[in-house]
Amino acid sequence: MLPMRAIGQSRLYRYWEAHLDGHCGGDASAREEERYRFAVRAQGTSAPLFVGADGAGEEPAAVRPWVFSRAGVSLVEVPAWVSRSVFYQIFPERFANGDPSNDPPVTVPWDARPTTSNFFGGDLQGVIDRSGYLADLGITAVWFNPIFDSVSNHKYDTRDYRRIDPHFGDLSTFRRMVEVLHGLGIRVVLDGVFNHTGDEFWAFQDLVQRGTDSPYYDWYDIWRWPVTRKPLSYRAWAGYPDMPKLNHDNPEVQQYVFDTVRSWMQHGVDGWRLDVANEVPHAFWREFRKVVKNANPDAYLVGEIWQNGEPWLRGDEFDAVMNYRFRDAVLQFVALRRIPPTEFDARLSQIRADYPGPIFYALLNLLGSHDTERFLTAAGGDVRRLKLAALFQMTYPGAPIVYYGDEVGLQGRRDPDSRRSFPWDPERQDQDLLAWYRTLIALRRSNPVLLGGDVRTILADDMTGVYAYVREPSSAGNAEPSLAIVVLNNSDAPASVGLVSPHATFEKTAWQDALTGESFAPVNGKLEVELAPMQGRVLMPAGAPCGCEGGR
Repeated sequence: MLPMRAIGQSRLYRYWEAHLDGHCGGDASAREEERYRFAVRAQGTSAPLFVGADGAGEEPAAVRPWVFSRAGVSLVEVPAWVSRSVFYQIFPERFANGDPSNDPPVTVPWDARPTTSNFFGGDLQGVIDRSGYLADLGITAVWFNPIFDSVSNHKYDTRDYRRIDPHFGDLSTFRRMVEVLHGLGIRVVLDGVFNHTGDEFWAFQDLVQRGTDSPYYDWYDIWRWPVTRKPLSYRAWAGYPDMPKLNHDNPEVQQYVFDTVRSWMQHGVDGWRLDVANEVPHAFWREFRKVVKNANPDAYLVGEIWQNGEPWLRGDEFDAVMNYRFRDAVLQFVALRRIPPTEFDARLSQIRADYPGPIFYALLNLLGSHDTERFLTAAGGDVRRLKLAALFQMTYPGAPIVYYGDEVGLQGRRDPDSRRSFPWDPERQDQDLLAWYRTLIALRRSNPVLLGGDVRTILADDMTGVYAYVREPSSAGNAEPSLAIVVLNNSDAPASVGLVSPHATFEKTAWQDALTGESFAPVNGKLEVELAPMQGRVLMPAGAPCGCEGGR
């Protein structure tokens, strides 16, 4: 009999889990199926009630078990490095201009406001020049928005997948950038836009000019010939004429994309963020995964899925998805204050319940991206709220990602305003916020329990606005002193809370706030914690690595 443990709850359900390995009932990996029942013991009773597929009974043999078949189920494996990483998203056109000689013909001043069509001159040399900044911040992986040849500033309308956009550099620049970043321990994840091409893509241009005589006439979904933009005569992403959608059932399209991906993998690419992943057939992604993993089994595949990504996360397509559900929960709780701690906890619990354990730790946890309003702007410019959200992001399971400029207080409404240029002038940066991010990232990276530990909610108080959870070792063999207790006061009023931990060593442990250095000790089984308005604390056993020197 395996014990189960509570992992969360929503308005309607409580979620429990147990871990089955080869030591329970024989070699689990060798069996074709698992048969199981639940033993439920009501409070105040001694004998359990056994629950199975057709009801409940007092004896397990009298209850038909549920059966889980392994046939056709892929083993869920994700790259181990992802959960230990801190990602950074770079919109190349706006991050840094390292080579003015390759600027577009018309380039606006670096501090101008972005529009849908203007250019600032950012490039890959700029990333090379600022790579030390990324390393100092503590970044260990970068996701680049598209870098392939395109006529736009965002590059999601690809003209040539096998060529670096000339305004960003060339292949030698890219290879040098990868070498520099890898030398600093920073992995490189590229944006794969394989749902659609740009309307200037060579295959699309050929069929526009030659019609049904084009060898590429079946690379797209053409409704009427000849091809016209007005009225639109072909399938395009979101109806935009400059983004015609590929026909993924065409073997030639598949071969072209797969060959392209193989070639970039040879240049040291560590993974792919896959654009509009939900609009591409599952069969295509299954073959795509094989191509990438054959080139590099440790490569990371993350899909742009805004809702529940479970259909893509069964072990044969992606390793994870962009966790926009995480972002929405934090936005509603911290930035907008539209939901209380209990609802926040319910949303987080639902996310966890939807995904297998390895994938839960590989989800790309974001607060914002090029497609959303900046978090600080959504929070009305209240830096305290961004600080609290970042503290949560850096202490919660998953792979946190910083959208370029958030760490220095860059603001912006939705696209195109959220794509402002990075303010490299220190006078235009929030230095206190930058120090806060450095502290949080260093704290996360120096404490294994924050990288791979389990999570359990210990307080969700709607009256005070306080939310608290414990990060604890996932393996029973690890010592309890590696615990971390995170307490968030999402309120404009001070709060005093008494925390209770189920761990045996809790009362015997001297606790220290890793952010301030303050010490705490349990009294009568409770840890009394005082919090200022909008303050967060990370309580760890005294002597654990802390970030209290890094600023707040």
